[in-house]
Amino acid sequence: MAVTIRTNTKNNSFWDEWSTLFDAVIFDADAQRNKYDDIVTAITMEKKSSRWGEKSIVMGGLGDFQAKTEGAAATQDTFTQGYEKFVQHATFALEVEISKELKDDNMIDDAKQKVINMVQAYKRTRAKLATAAITGAVGAATSVSFNGATIDVTCGDNLALFNEAHTYANTTGTQCNYFSDVLGSTTAVLNKAANKMRNFKDDRGEVLGYLADTIIIPGNDPEYEDFVKRVIGTDGEVGSDHNDINTQRGKWKLVVDPLWTPTISATNHPIIIYSSEALKALQGVKFYDRTALDIENDVDVHSRNLTYNGFARMSITFPNWRHAMLIGDSNSSTTL
Repeated sequence: MAVTIRTNTKNNSFWDEWSTLFDAVIFDADAQRNKYDDIVTAITMEKKSSRWGEKSIVMGGLGDFQAKTEGAAATQDTFTQGYEKFVQHATFALEVEISKELKDDNMIDDAKQKVINMVQAYKRTRAKLATAAITGAVGAATSVSFNGATIDVTCGDNLALFNEAHTYANTTGTQCNYFSDVLGSTTAVLNKAANKMRNFKDDRGEVLGYLADTIIIPGNDPEYEDFVKRVIGTDGEVGSDHNDINTQRGKWKLVVDPLWTPTISATNHPIIIYSSEALKALQGVKFYDRTALDIENDVDVHSRNLTYNGFARMSITFPNWRHAMLIGDSNSSTTL
């Protein structure tokens, strides 16, 4: 993400040495990937932006090849435009101080931790934004509140990412990617969900055929975490002494999102299923970094503290929904 640092302590005999050390610490902390970076990478497509906002246009594929007689011209087709989606970037900022007393007492390790925590807070904010938007884009929701910003969580059809009646841009009918079925202790629901995703249609009504390969579960559901790990790693049929093979083995990637903590009950065990291929091909979730972490430091003349001010602009948007499915949500009235 390449953090930017603007240092205003040059020729400051008191703070200059420490400021130089802190710059190195910040660059190192930014370069090291952590669990927050992994969450954003797993559930979004990370993009850079040089504008105040971005518009995405969903484009459908071409129709089928048509027969023709010898020497005749081929049937000409055109790409079909689907829905459009626009997102404006939000600005986030945070400030931290290193006191003169900390410098007087040479508590450099404690001071380093403060600037490291600023980098970690930035990375955590990115992951929280992605998680809040995706897991909040359910049913009738059109936006979620995040750290003082209002985040649009609708797709191009003006419906939440997970909805029971997504519309087509160029034909009639609806499609659902939001179901109440809980996973349970067998692979039956998982098989149904994967089959349903494979049969999602584009805006022309053509079956897309994308394979589901990622399971995202909340960080507060150890029962399902254990079950899914056995499902994707066991040779034989899970929970059985049968000799049948486990048809799910090697098919799935598991993502445990500790920032997603819904209420868990017998009828509410939400999990999200992704097709990583569809996520990329359909541009399903875009996470824009308009301004990566930008840090400026200066000395406050009133307190004599060294102040670090962090600034960033980012956004998340859902141009398409066909890469994702939410199941196990008791608020849905639809079953697989």
